[in-house]
Amino acid sequence: MQKRKSHDLPSLNGLKAFEAAARHLSFTLAARELSVTQGAVSRQIKQLEDQLKVILFHRLHKQLKLTDQGVLLASPLTRAFHIMADAVDKLKNQQQYFSLKVHPTFAIRWLIPRLHHFQRLHPEIQVRLTTSGENVDFGHENFDAGITHAGDKVTGIIREKILTEQLIPVCSPRLLRGQVSLEKPEDITGHMLLHNTPDLREWAAWADQVGIKELSLERGQVFEVDDAALQAATAGLGVALGDLFLIRDELEAGRLVAPFGVVPIKTGNYYFSRPEFNRSAVNVNAFQKWMVAALCQDGKGEKTD
Repeated sequence: MQKRKSHDLPSLNGLKAFEAAARHLSFTLAARELSVTQGAVSRQIKQLEDQLKVILFHRLHKQLKLTDQGVLLASPLTRAFHIMADAVDKLKNQQQYFSLKVHPTFAIRWLIPRLHHFQRLHPEIQVRLTTSGENVDFGHENFDAGITHAGDKVTGIIREKILTEQLIPVCSPRLLRGQVSLEKPEDITGHMLLHNTPDLREWAAWADQVGIKELSLERGQVFEVDDAALQAATAGLGVALGDLFLIRDELEAGRLVAPFGVVPIKTGNYYFSRPEFNRSAVNVNAFQKWMVAALCQDGKGEKTD
């Protein structure tokens, strides 16, 4: 059986004009529905009849009546246009998914408590959130975007800074009331260090920046993510490094205190990252625009173009 080619079909405008006129049995009402003139409908149907080499209407005095050929064509066309209209409606109203990989502390302490604001603004976009201490690897993982921490620039990846990490030592208030002093940075040597990375780099950076030479990093407790170390600090286990922006609720509520004040060290940045091919993706751009505005509203964050 020979496959039908799309150019075997007559003009779509002619078919639309005929289908509307067949339903209304009126060129005038068809023209009104299609937002064209009555003359345009009449011409399109005449051209369709010439293409098909049939007569579709009996043109009576102030009345239209379908011919047998017109009856044969009208009902299938109406069903076909309904199918096309339904498909377009489904496409317009379909749920858009947005997959995002985020560092756990950023997700738990900032993003998740505010995510309902984004969903209220964009109910058509369903966010699929994955948390991990590892930056997203777009070469091997299927994510639309990621909120990454530090790391190097990668070819083909758009990376825009959204937040500067600023770390300060924090602990439970009960630790300050303990027998071991915790009033100046040197006193940290008498307390348990709570590490949020296996390489101990952040406490090493803090010790270097405040000038402590003999800080034994290895005797601390190591956690895989920042939030676990901060939870341990809240429970009184020791002293953790927390991002000043992400822990401000705990500081304001008194669940955590900054024994040496709130002069932070800068160890890295948070970035909104996505592949180049997602540059024009509507869902990605909508989320980034909302997130940057929300960060700025909270008094932090970087403006992006």
